Amino acid sequence: MKKLTSRKFANVLVAGALILGGSVAFTASADAAGKQGTSCAKLNAKSGVYTCIANPTTSNYKLVWANANCISAQTAYLGSLADLATYSKNASNATTQAQSLLASYQNALTVAQTSLADVMNTKVYPIEYTPGTRTPSVTAIGYNAAIAAYTAKLAADQAGIAKYTAALAKDVVGSIQAKSDQKSINDYQLGLKSRQSTIDNLNKQVARINSSIANDQTAITTWTSTVNGSIAQQKQLTVQLKASTTSAKSARTLACKAGL
Repeated sequence: MKKLTSRKFANVLVAGALILGGSVAFTASADAAGKQGTSCAKLNAKSGVYTCIANPTTSNYKLVWANANCISAQTAYLGSLADLATYSKNASNATTQAQSLLASYQNALTVAQTSLADVMNTKVYPIEYTPGTRTPSVTAIGYNAAIAAYTAKLAADQAGIAKYTAALAKDVVGSIQAKSDQKSINDYQLGLKSRQSTIDNLNKQVARINSSIANDQTAITTWTSTVNGSIAQQKQLTVQLKASTTSAKSARTLACKAGL
């Protein structure tokens, strides 16, 4: 085997250095980032001031190099989109709940008004019963007619009490007539108490229904205002958030412009 001369060995070293240098230079060129918007191979890879990300300006998934300003603008834009979506969902739920509550008060008002109409106009009230039974022999239709009939019966009871009280005063104490007159007084007093209780309960029923109607009407006024205010505010804030999202998108377009 021939020995390399000093000159030939030197030439080999120079050639090797040139090849090695060329290889290193080629590798560095392949890994280095180009301008913003040029394609890259590995997500989140970094090269200088650039990071490999999915192209934020297109819908197709393509990896490109982007600088920090572009990445920040994309983050801000996605945040604006998320804020809009979250607010729209929450505001819609709140409005739906308020509308549901308003509808429940409107339904309650309808029920109360129907009940009052029945009590006042169509309900049949027993005034007198067939002796020894619970079968009404005299009735009245509607609240006003019933109150008038009950009031007339009260007057008759009071007159009966007065009549038999006067008779009892003339009776011989302990006599059969005295006992009979006393029983009549007791019966009228029992009837008087029963009819007065009926009138009181009927008045309380009407008062409760009217109170419910008043409360429902107040609640309807309050929740109608709440619903209308909620809808108006939702529209206003949605416009603002959409404007913010549009602005963020425009800022992203500028920050992510290819070639930067």
